[in-house]
Amino acid sequence: MKRRNFVKKMSTGGGALFTGMNLLGMEKEGFEGNIRRNLVREGNIGKSSTSCHLKQYMGKPTVFINDEPCFPTAYLSHFPQQFRYKNMYEHGTKIFGCYVSLGDRFPGFYKNQKVRLNKHNIWIAPGKIDFDIMDASINEILEVAPDAYILPRISCNSPSWWDSFHPADTCRTYETGLPQCQSFSSQIWREETAEVLRKIVQHVYRSTYADRFIGMHICVGETNESVHLGWLGDTDYSIVAEARFKEWLLQKYNNDRELIQNYFGKSIEQISIPLPVEREKPEFGNFFDPEKSRLNIDYRFFRCDEIIDSIEFLCRAVKEESHGNLLTGTFYGHTFTQWLDHMNFSRFLKSPYVDFFTSTTFRTEIDSIKKANKLFYNEGDEKTCLGKWISEMRPEIDPYHVYDLPIWKRPGTLDQTLEHLKSEFTHAICTGTTLYWYDLWGGWYDHERILKFFSEAQKVADESIHKSGDSLAEVCVIVDEKSIPYFAPLKRQRVSNIPWLNYQKAQIDKIGTPYDIYLLEDLKNLDISGYKMMIFFNSFVLSSQDRDLISRKCMSGGRTLLWLYAPGLIGDKISVDNVSSLVGMQLGYEDKKEASDIIIDLPTGKLKYKGSAASPFIYIKSGGASNIYGHTNDGFAIFGENRMKDYSNILACYPTLPWQAIQHFALEAGVNIYNNNGDVLYCNQSYLSIKASSPGKKIISLPFQASLIELMVPNKGYGSGERITLKPDKTFEIEFSSSGETRFFRFDN
Repeated sequence: MKRRNFVKKMSTGGGALFTGMNLLGMEKEGFEGNIRRNLVREGNIGKSSTSCHLKQYMGKPTVFINDEPCFPTAYLSHFPQQFRYKNMYEHGTKIFGCYVSLGDRFPGFYKNQKVRLNKHNIWIAPGKIDFDIMDASINEILEVAPDAYILPRISCNSPSWWDSFHPADTCRTYETGLPQCQSFSSQIWREETAEVLRKIVQHVYRSTYADRFIGMHICVGETNESVHLGWLGDTDYSIVAEARFKEWLLQKYNNDRELIQNYFGKSIEQISIPLPVEREKPEFGNFFDPEKSRLNIDYRFFRCDEIIDSIEFLCRAVKEESHGNLLTGTFYGHTFTQWLDHMNFSRFLKSPYVDFFTSTTFRTEIDSIKKANKLFYNEGDEKTCLGKWISEMRPEIDPYHVYDLPIWKRPGTLDQTLEHLKSEFTHAICTGTTLYWYDLWGGWYDHERILKFFSEAQKVADESIHKSGDSLAEVCVIVDEKSIPYFAPLKRQRVSNIPWLNYQKAQIDKIGTPYDIYLLEDLKNLDISGYKMMIFFNSFVLSSQDRDLISRKCMSGGRTLLWLYAPGLIGDKISVDNVSSLVGMQLGYEDKKEASDIIIDLPTGKLKYKGSAASPFIYIKSGGASNIYGHTNDGFAIFGENRMKDYSNILACYPTLPWQAIQHFALEAGVNIYNNNGDVLYCNQSYLSIKASSPGKKIISLPFQASLIELMVPNKGYGSGERITLKPDKTFEIEFSSSGETRFFRFDN
């Protein structure tokens, strides 16, 4: 019997022999732990005087420790050294992370295990936890930072021994069938891991550091970032995943077996996880046809749900065991890098058991996170000019020089590094978020000027807690996470499979005015009265309910709606006619078009850019729009406007649309443009940050009269800049000495 037939056979019947059983016989009281005597406190065993919660304060989700608001900037290193903890603590950092691993492998299989990033694990055998490792890591911090708070990352991937006890519950590739840690569909893994986390909480509350411990960052999956093992590759074909997929389908379709038979052409018992080649095969350009590829689409959303269910189960255990006094968070929301397993963020944001979400370089829907009263923790793993390859610092970890890549170093000077760190920090302040200073390999911050910057930054952060974080945005970007799984050729080898998504966001960053960014799901109860322009970023899939909502809520008030690429292409059926009816333009299409030169002709001048390859390639027919502003070099109209009585639709069929074009229509819509030089600008009611794209004098135009004070001026320190008073036309002029320089201001009125 072939392996796939065996898996199918077991998942429809025989698999019950392996799933649902606790092969360890692990009762709650059966757990043992090694507890260091010098770290067990006398009296009051099992309690902590510290509580940590998330509350709304001054227009933003805020961490409260013992009912006092706190700006939770944190320091973390994968390979920490105690003197670096000491340096960060002495320069203002009060929250520290460390790694605690339940498993004995670092799940980075796309590197073929040549890079040895694994940590010593604490879940060492059935029913046995070695707390000495965790205690030592935490004590290493507190010895030099006695008043610090601890927010560790807990890696919850299964140990090797666990896999051998649970062969049906381990993630399997289609090609080899070899086990790769736990399957996210394993209820046994969820329950046993949750029990380990409960024991960790109990141990913490018996320890001498109980009052310094404020939460857990729950990490799991490939690179600990909440994705299936093998990234977007040929997983998970485990017995338990095959069985769970059937259960998921029955639940989705209300146990209607006849409906399932009609949709998929086979009974629920005959259905199995699609083959890897089927999971990447499009029918209409690069898109799945929902009528032909329903199983592929469903499987992608099933994967998302299994990850969310798993992490929520683990976070719930921590919340319950700590009586709600510990923060919990995880990695999720990597929308712009198109991590396929992250495409149900709107559901995850509703969880009462998760307080914060982490992603890198702000590539997520920050305002949706805040709207859900969750905290966004930006992982600031920003390389500095001091960075070295891990093979240089620790040859035993990367003996094959796998990570000897330019991306792991930042060229340039110390001054340029400081400006980059300043940009990351002020972005967090202006968006009401926070960040980890993630010293990945260690040594990235080993300079007195960088440490002094951290000290000044923490002073600003502490002050910002009590300043309003309310938005000033007149532009709203709407992102549809659930459209991305309909894009068929998604695979790990190309993380950004729709490359223009990241590039387009970078262009929006330059339009010279602050913008809010929300998931489409939030539109139902989002107050949009202050938005003059709405950018529908990737709304490829719109149901009839979505279209009705957009029509009722957005198409009014003189608002400008900018649509990118193929909005509404997919409804019950896939058709370019869907796009035409949405934007009110006559459109045509061809199967595909390679990257082409585009010319845009606006009243302010002409622009040229290179459009991304597209399949299908959509264009505006002759006479199909009120105004045409852009053509391909071979004459296809791809950028046009249809003006209605009370709103305007603008369609850009061929991304990436340059920032100048977006800024032009934002200005026409009445949006205040603070800066028209293509500089990156962030602003809220209390702070303004501008990162220069070029040196020279820049005029900044505010929508109100104000007095400003510049903060974090180089060589002057916190709060030592000059007071700036606006001219009668609400403008002021500043000069940037170089590109990349960041200037940061506080409104002082």
